[in-house]
Amino acid sequence: MLKLKQILCSILVLGSLLSSPSLWAQKETKVNIAARQISLKNLIQAVEKQTDYTFVFDNSIPLSRIVSLKGGSQYLSDVLKQAFDKSDIAYEIVGKQIVLQKVQTKTNRTISGVVKDEQGEAVIGASVLVKGTTNGTVTDFNGKFELQNVPESATIDVTFIGYAPQSKKVVAGVRSMNFVLEEDTETLDEVVVVGYGVQRKRDLSGSIASVKGDIITEYANTSVASALQGRVSGVQIQQTNGQPGAGIQVRVRGSNSIRGDNEPLWIINGFPGDINMINTADIESVEVMKDASATAIYGSRGANGVILITTKQAKEGKITVEYNASFGVQSLAKELELLDAWEYMSYLNEKAAINNQPTIYTDEEIKSTRHSTNWQRELFRNALVTDHSVNVSGGTEKVQGTLGASYFDQQGIVKESGYKRMSIRSSLNYHISKYVTVSSNLIFSRSNHNQMNSQGGSRGTSVIGSTLILPPTATPHYDDGTWNDFQTQPIAPVNPLAYVKEVDNKWYANRIMANASLTIKPIDGLSIQLSANVNNNQNRKDYYKSLQYPNSQGAASITFGETVGITSNNIITYNKSFLKKHHLSVMGGFTYEQSTSKTAGTGTAEGFLSDVTETYDMDAATVKGLPTSSYSDWRLFSFLGRVNYNYADRYLLTASLRADGSSRYSKGNKWGYFPSAAAAWRLSQESFLRDVEWLSDLKFRLSYGVTGSTAISPYSTQNTLRTENVVFDKNTTVAYVPSDTYTGDLKWETTSQFNVGVDLSLFNNRLRMTADYYRKKTTDLLNNVEMPRSSGYTTALRNIGSIRNSGFELQLDGRIIDRAVKWDLGVNFSLNRSKVLVLSEDKDIFGGELDNTILKDQLNLMRVGEPMYVFYGYVEDGYDENGHIVYKNMDDDPAITAADKTIIGDPNPDFLVNLTTAVSYKGFTLSAFFQSSIGNDIYSLSMAAQAYDYGYNGNTLREVYYNHWTPENPTAKYPNLDQTSYKMSDRFVYDGSFVRLKNLELAYDVPCARSKFIKRARAYVSAQNLFTITSYPFWDPDINANGGGSSMIQGVDSYCYPSARTYTIGCRLTF
Repeated sequence: MLKLKQILCSILVLGSLLSSPSLWAQKETKVNIAARQISLKNLIQAVEKQTDYTFVFDNSIPLSRIVSLKGGSQYLSDVLKQAFDKSDIAYEIVGKQIVLQKVQTKTNRTISGVVKDEQGEAVIGASVLVKGTTNGTVTDFNGKFELQNVPESATIDVTFIGYAPQSKKVVAGVRSMNFVLEEDTETLDEVVVVGYGVQRKRDLSGSIASVKGDIITEYANTSVASALQGRVSGVQIQQTNGQPGAGIQVRVRGSNSIRGDNEPLWIINGFPGDINMINTADIESVEVMKDASATAIYGSRGANGVILITTKQAKEGKITVEYNASFGVQSLAKELELLDAWEYMSYLNEKAAINNQPTIYTDEEIKSTRHSTNWQRELFRNALVTDHSVNVSGGTEKVQGTLGASYFDQQGIVKESGYKRMSIRSSLNYHISKYVTVSSNLIFSRSNHNQMNSQGGSRGTSVIGSTLILPPTATPHYDDGTWNDFQTQPIAPVNPLAYVKEVDNKWYANRIMANASLTIKPIDGLSIQLSANVNNNQNRKDYYKSLQYPNSQGAASITFGETVGITSNNIITYNKSFLKKHHLSVMGGFTYEQSTSKTAGTGTAEGFLSDVTETYDMDAATVKGLPTSSYSDWRLFSFLGRVNYNYADRYLLTASLRADGSSRYSKGNKWGYFPSAAAAWRLSQESFLRDVEWLSDLKFRLSYGVTGSTAISPYSTQNTLRTENVVFDKNTTVAYVPSDTYTGDLKWETTSQFNVGVDLSLFNNRLRMTADYYRKKTTDLLNNVEMPRSSGYTTALRNIGSIRNSGFELQLDGRIIDRAVKWDLGVNFSLNRSKVLVLSEDKDIFGGELDNTILKDQLNLMRVGEPMYVFYGYVEDGYDENGHIVYKNMDDDPAITAADKTIIGDPNPDFLVNLTTAVSYKGFTLSAFFQSSIGNDIYSLSMAAQAYDYGYNGNTLREVYYNHWTPENPTAKYPNLDQTSYKMSDRFVYDGSFVRLKNLELAYDVPCARSKFIKRARAYVSAQNLFTITSYPFWDPDINANGGGSSMIQGVDSYCYPSARTYTIGCRLTF
């Protein structure tokens, strides 16, 4: 060996004197090596394959060592410098040979160790490198590594795809170092789901946000919509009330339609579906598509954004069992301060005195009262919520499958209310051959909902309303045990306890979603997928009022509904890379969608002799109900295509086109066309930024596209007839009459959107930022306009205007501390501004009328130049000499009229800010999620009814009694107790801003390395809705009582079912 080295040294000296021409030839020789990290063995093979040079070396050269290169086409001399400079290997060019020789260093220290993941499993093939050198290796099948010649002051870097990189300094005297890698959920090579396909996250040119399943399942939720609240910038999610299973309103970048549905399109495993059938524990990931370049591929259904849900799918590998369980206790988050019995009686006496009426209660009656009923505590309860799910997955290279089941049970904090859901899910992949694969997905769920539908209203006509105004002097029952009907009390509202006990509102739903696909890959890069899906939703609602309810003769009704949806997707995709830097992906196909809905109802029957049969013998009623039924059917046929082009991971282009043909529109307007285009420039891949070590990724995005909305019912463009009962000769005859609405030449509602964004990652993806600015405009808005009486119609459906939404979104994520203690922080910010641009003849459009007895008027308004849904009413101007509210006069007319109305509030928030933070140490993780909405107004019919209805002797807020107008207190918060008439004014507009600790969790990851059965175990305790900072005086500022897909009444609170505070304990196990 020594003689060989002497010979080699002689050759090297001789070569240094004579090889000048060889050096020039080597300088002019180029090699193209795409990888930035490569083993010496692969580097030598690549150079020898692309050039005439060969390598000469002995056994001392570590061929498994990983070296770092810039990548791409370079001169051979530059490649050799990058590979061997600052290393313990010397190289020299001798003719057409490259001689490698190990150089002895002063330190000959060896560091060995093991690299594992968080579950204790060995990480095979991880890169282990001495920082700043080419001295590196990879881990073996046991996760072990060995590094030689490591300086004492060195830092060891460990990296592996899908995991966050980790660095450790070498400590003097230490020769063994172990590493535990954590999953990196933000890696740029992560694959995300897009419309009719998947893409690498780094290749996205549109605005798409991804939320992982572990975020969705942080705490128990009835639906994925509520679990997404506050998680994604640009998405506003509001609850209509706090009842289990209640509706959720979702807006992606604002509202786009007046009468059409403003909810996003929900896609489950590639097909439109009902999110209420899915347990959140079954979700793998959720992608929210926000800009038109991402949503235009869904055409007429993409204007409001698209949310893609991917459930847990079949995977190859050993059988894995996942089990999640949680148990929670819910309670009323806030109890309103109302008058007790003694205050209530004094309050009524004071009102009577002000109105010159006789005293209601004597002093002796007040003093002798021994009981005060707290009706809130009578109605509300501590309620349990439980959530269990199990998922089994695994398979061979040929067959993979998964099977899951879940059970969710949430009792309501109002007695007798609650929601249950049981679901079963399965998926199967079978590779018939390397060319053909068949797949299937099946989801079945059954929901049982004990609804407490009695809310809103006024003067005790609803359960919630009566609970708050009932006299504290009354009790739920009479002395004989029968329900109190309050005929002996100052007021006689609904008995809330009798209602929840004796009135059933039970709703059942069976939902099934089944799909199958055949994928054929005849040649490399070409995929043909034929798939079909069936959705079936059957529901039944049973209403029964028992004979035990006060003054009831028994009442019952049944309502049935069924919706069947059929979807077929037929997609061809071709992916091709050429000339090493060019990548092209082309997708095209056609889809078909059909939905048929049927309903039937018995009407309300009354007069039953017994409660035994309830709704199961409707013929037993003495007064039969009036049956109803309905039918609707619509179809959509579409052609679609998309092209993605990627040049050297630097320049990205996307273009798509979809053509939709809808049965809803008349001849000549059935087809709508929805194009989009997007471009992205990854500056971090440019040569002038590629070597900036702290810059991981920098990408600019630009997109424009057009989406649409049908916004009309299936038969809006047809001249339909309706039935009427007409009396002839004292006999009722059924007749058909034309509709009151004239149908004309209608166009699609069309939304065009411009988006510019930037993605930035720093310090090896430790800090990440995504920012977007968007501007979208919806034209040809559909709405009814008045028709002259001479036409024979009252209204006509017309394309009448346009609106604009513009805004800014920011997402910041980072690991602030990355040591033994780790601290992750994430913030998202959303700002949206809507503006009405054009309306027919500039006429205002009003929302529906609101009525709670003391207030009856229209509130929400759409006016040219103003945001959508603003509050419209009168402006208060203090009190008069009698303590009554005075309203401002806005014109020359001395009387207060409708002309004095003006804009008095805005339910749209100025901005939304949400924050997540997590600190972990030695298996413990403390995380918190804060949600906030800033600048939105609430119009509180609840406060109006509870604190201002002095013409009714109901209970009221305690502060009304102690802070109302008197001659001695002329600046009091509340008016004189003799005021009984009010106008829809800014008196009832409240700041709805709030900051809420939505979730606080302490978790512990139990070490499972020694367990033969358990691979992963996490136990946690958490609290939801722990506290809320707000100036809103009623139960909950996060409320939208009249919200919905097409509701124009926004920002109203009206005696809603309140939200709960929940304390939870749970575990997540993997076997």
